[in-house]
Order: sequence, then structure tokens, then C-alpha cells
Amino acid sequence: MRPWLESFTRRLAVWNRRRLHRRQQGRRPAYQAWCARHDTLDDATLDALRARAERAAPLPEIDILVRAGGQPLADHQALVDALRGQLVTAWRAHIAFDAEAGVAVRAWWRDQAAADGRIRCVAENSIDGGTDDAEASALLARSAAPWCSFVEPGDAWRPHALLLLAEAAAHWPDARLVFADEDRLDEAGQRSIPWFKGDFDRYALWAHDSVGGPAVWRSAHLRERLAGPALERDAWHHDLALRATHALPAAHTVHVPHVLAHRRAPRRWVAAAACGAVQAELDRTGVAGQATPDAQATGLVRVHLAMPEPSPAVTIVIPTRNGLHLLRRCVTSILQRSTYSHYDIVIVDNGSDNPACLRWLQAVVADPRVSVRRDGGPFNFAALNNAAVASARGEFVALVNNDIEVITPGWIEDMLGLAALPAVGAVGARLWYGDDTLQHAGVVLGVGSGAGHVLKRLRRDKPGPASRAWLLQAYLAVTAACLMVRRSLYLEVGGMDEAAFAVAFNDVDFCCRLAAAGRHNLWTPHAELYHHESVTRGKDDDPVHRERFAAELARLRARWPHWLRADPFYNPNLTLLSEDLALADPPRVSLRRPWFEGDVDRAASTSGG
Repeated sequence: MRPWLESFTRRLAVWNRRRLHRRQQGRRPAYQAWCARHDTLDDATLDALRARAERAAPLPEIDILVRAGGQPLADHQALVDALRGQLVTAWRAHIAFDAEAGVAVRAWWRDQAAADGRIRCVAENSIDGGTDDAEASALLARSAAPWCSFVEPGDAWRPHALLLLAEAAAHWPDARLVFADEDRLDEAGQRSIPWFKGDFDRYALWAHDSVGGPAVWRSAHLRERLAGPALERDAWHHDLALRATHALPAAHTVHVPHVLAHRRAPRRWVAAAACGAVQAELDRTGVAGQATPDAQATGLVRVHLAMPEPSPAVTIVIPTRNGLHLLRRCVTSILQRSTYSHYDIVIVDNGSDNPACLRWLQAVVADPRVSVRRDGGPFNFAALNNAAVASARGEFVALVNNDIEVITPGWIEDMLGLAALPAVGAVGARLWYGDDTLQHAGVVLGVGSGAGHVLKRLRRDKPGPASRAWLLQAYLAVTAACLMVRRSLYLEVGGMDEAAFAVAFNDVDFCCRLAAAGRHNLWTPHAELYHHESVTRGKDDDPVHRERFAAELARLRARWPHWLRADPFYNPNLTLLSEDLALADPPRVSLRRPWFEGDVDRAASTSGG
């Protein structure tokens, strides 16, 4: 094909992909319409919820701890209305006033306390002008219930919130934290901006308050964790979540996959305060690093991890067969742009026969950082990587496709800092197509009946729902197109399964075995590379390839059925039919029965805890 025609064909394919993506986006159900179909408390749903409340064993009591400040009086009124509308009526609310609470707000709350014995105002002279920590401590001291929740005016809990939170707390007696999904109310009072969360992820908690609300805590646990320095005033929710989940096993946290609260306004967030809270958590954990405001994403914290000392060697493994224009660009970008110096590159040549490629391979080894390993057997991606890793010199190995191109010079440092953490398994990078749309931001099991890359084709200037395209976070799996892992750990779990997954899903299965061994697989948005996976390539319709793919997919389903049914990092209100985090229509949970009925054993799942 002539160069001009090839270029035109590529641009046409990119334009068509974008057109199809926009069409797909246009078909996504609007949130308000989705709520009307699947998340409205109609009479039948309310009857089912009331029946559950009546037949349930005695539910644990939950005290509502309210820090009343300078919010509009309407927000305070909405909070009390929401509490009085709860299906579970045995609640108590303890109110503390911060320095911003006006005379009218204080008087209004005192009137509510006089009219409703479940509302109690903390003695004002004990906290006026005090710190947020004093307010939190004063509220906790007044709480006699085994569970408690800090709630701000403006957070309107839905009628079934207390029921579902208490129900989960009773179902998992070892839980210390139970949290749920939330959304926002716009100026017209309409539901918008849903936040459908995954299970607890302490790495995402470094970047922002990933617990959010509504959340209930075991009171004794919270008293113990807050018995220290004052909370960061302008990021106290984030600070509280960090302290209360410090070293807390993921099995002691429960996520309820239902929207149980509407928030009227974002919580107060000041970068310096949030960074201070995260820095304190790093220090408590013994992680050497610095928390700073994220330069890419307003409202997020970025953790710059210190490099291990002495600097560990990293071996970069690049399988290839011919493809000189891709391979040369990949290797050259690593050699010329990477700022980390202690690495070597092993090119695994799987039977290249193109004369130009062979000449280049012969010449490139003149660079002492590059070597070529000949492996002429039948193509088996897993076997190629396994053999190269077995003989690698580096303490860490990076598996890299030959169509990768470095964007951020510090990509090795960003991935290595995470991969060196004791609890971490594999680390994946943020990969972009050549047209600056997202190729990889983590892998979710169950999408497309197997596994899919979330937010694929998202534009580079878009953060995605809940800023997921900009967040350090845990996933069950990341792609081996650019993956870093400790070499000893790779060998410990047996590397990739070259017999079962020669071509497809070998990276997903490898990551799942790491997760099953108790390791946390992470995705970082700060290591950015292009993945020039051909945007002009269509589906492979070769019957042999289709048969092989189907067999490997069947093996993946048979080996990891619990995670394909319920990926802990993917909310059941999100679709499995596409990779864009669209709403599931219908969702895989219903308010007509407890969401955990028939769910997989939590001991079989994992999270970033």
C-alpha cells in the first residue's frame, strides 16, 4: 500500500472509531431515567424493604454524629427530614457546632432537640472555637451505640440507608467499616453525578477520600483510631478515613452497592490539608514518599514514592517478531527518554525473518543496555515472557509490548516505587492509543464475558466517572502490554500459564494468581506510554484463532468464576456489556432482596486493603 493511502486509511479508521464511540455514548441511559427504572422507592420496593426490617434479627444501633456548621439552614432541615424518614426509627443524632455555626442554626437545632428526644445537642461550651478533632471527640464521647456515622448537613440519607447499613453490619460481625454509594443533587433537586464505588481500596485512599459517604464505623474502633493528633480541619473526612482504615484488613470492610445518600455540595477540601493527612498516613505505614497536590487533577493528591536503596535493577522484556518500525520506536523511546538508569532491555526475537529487522537487531546490541534472546518456537506469548524472566538479571521485570512508546520519562520510577511495596503484586501503566484516547486504565473481570479495559477510548482531557482515569487504584488485573513486578514474585506464582493461555488472558490469569496469593495489583496514571495497538486492525476472523480464543476464554471462566461474577473493584450497577463504565440496564443488584444473598464468599475476594 502506498504511504499516502496507508495514512489516509489510518485517519479514516480513527475518525470512524471516534464516530462509533460517540454513538455508543449517546445510547447510554441517562442517570435520572435509570433511577426511575431501577432505583426508585415505589410502593412495592418500600413494602419489600419494610418486610426485611420487620423479619430481620435485632439490628445494631447506629448513632448519627452531626458537625453542624455554616451550611444553609435548608441543608440542616433536609438532614433531619431524611433521618425522620428512615425505615429504621431507632436512631439517635448527636449535634456539635463548629465555629461557623450561626445563631439561627444553633437555635434551630435546639428546637429540634426539644421536640424530638432522639436529637441531642452536645454542650456547646465544650467545643466552641475548638478544633475538628475536639468536635469529633466530643461527639464520639456522647455516642453509646456500637456503630456511628459522621454526617454533614447537606447529606440527605435515603429512607432505606440505615436499614441496609445496619443489615450489612449485622451480616459481617468482624466489620469495622460499612460504606455505600452516593450521588449528588443538582440545583433543581434532581439526582446526578452517581458515584458507584468498588470495594475498599487503600491505595485510592491516598489520592482522595475513596470511602466517602454514607459510611458507618464501629464506635470502639473509631475511638481508638482517633485518639491522636487533631484531624486536618479542611480535609477531616479524608483524614478520618485514613486513620480509621490504617492497617485494617480488607475483610473488615464492607461495601453496600446501593446509592444510599444524596449530597447537596462537595465536602470542603484544601490541598495542603489533604496532603498533610496522606503524608501522615505514609509515615504511619512506613512508606517513604511525599504527598503533593496532583498537578494533573484538581482535588486529588499524588504520592511520589522514594526509590529503594540501592537502586534495584530492572529488566525490560520485549517479545517481537519482525515489526521493525514498532520495535525500533519502542526501544529508542526507552533508551532516550527514560530517566531511570539501572535497567537492561531483553528483546525476545520469536523468529524474525525480515532482513531489515535482523540487521537492526544485530546492530542494537552495540548498546550495552540491550541484548537479544532468540526463541524461534511457535508463538506463545506466555512462554516467551516466562523464559526471558527466568534468565533475567533484574530484581524487577517489566513486560513491555513491542508497540509501546514512552511518554513520561519517569515511568520506570513511578511503577517501580509501587512494585517495591511489600504487599503489591503487578503494576500497570496508563496507556494511550496514538490518537490520544485511552487504551488501558485497568482490567475488570466479567466485562464482555471475559475481561475488559475500563474507560477505553476516553479522551485524554476527560477524568472519567469519579476521576477514575486520573486515580492511583487497585484492580484485579492490569495488562502485560506494560506491566512491572518483582521477579521473585513472578517466579513464585509460576509466571504466566503457557499451557492454558498461550495468547489471550495470560496477563489476567497471572494477575489473578497474584491477587489470590494476597497481593494487590495496582494501576498508576502517572506512568504514561503510547500503545500503538493498530487502530486499523479489525477482528481476527481466522477460524483457528477464533477456536483458540474461545478455548482460552473458557479456561479463564472456569478458573476464576467468582471474580468473573463479581469483580470486587467493579460496581454491579455498572455494565458488563461495554468498557465505558456505563450504567447497567438492569443492574446486577436489586432493593427487593439483600444484595449479598447468593453473593460469593468474601474470603474468596480481594481488594486493595
